[in-house]
Amino acid sequence: MSLFSYHKARALLPYALYLPPGKPPRGGWPLILFLHGSGERGQDGKKQATVGLGPAIQENPEGWPAVVLMPQCPKEEQWRGEPLNRAYQLLGQIEAQHKTNPCRVYLTGLSMGGYGCWNLACQHPDRFAAVAPICGAADPFWVWQRLSKVPVWNFHGAADEVVPVSFSRALTDALAKAGNTQARFSEYPSEKHDVWNRVYREPDFIRWLFAQRRR
Repeated sequence: MSLFSYHKARALLPYALYLPPGKPPRGGWPLILFLHGSGERGQDGKKQATVGLGPAIQENPEGWPAVVLMPQCPKEEQWRGEPLNRAYQLLGQIEAQHKTNPCRVYLTGLSMGGYGCWNLACQHPDRFAAVAPICGAADPFWVWQRLSKVPVWNFHGAADEVVPVSFSRALTDALAKAGNTQARFSEYPSEKHDVWNRVYREPDFIRWLFAQRRR
């Protein structure tokens, strides 16, 4: 049985939504925006919940005490331009509907969604309490310019055969040169492109994510 509800929002994007059981904490539930990879694009509103964060939540819902939004990018599109803008608009809509905690909004994504993660964080550096891209890439200059104060934990497999790990290394250097003292990078020596299967089950990462709060 799925823990997600599925929606086909007009004018925005199809999306899956996870609502944690029980009473929300003081200030409201945290809110996570998850951006999927290229293989989950479409219009069914469901496929994006089957890879990455979705299965991790299904396995351990108690470990993810947050409202989780998973929009779906249209086929032939990427997480940039209009689809990314629509995902951001949808985030605001879900935030208002469910009265989530505005100081605990988190952004994560994998592969194509890792690219989108960097892009959206650079567009709105004051919006997110923490950003966790997985095997993505971005313009190092933009990251250096925009993300000097945002908590970032970036992940990549050194054996990635799709997105070279050198992209993440360059972004790590950019964050260091920007003086970001809250940036972390985990490079797994033997992991390939699907490193997200490990990341979303790492207790240290989950604890770190929920400990972040935007001032």
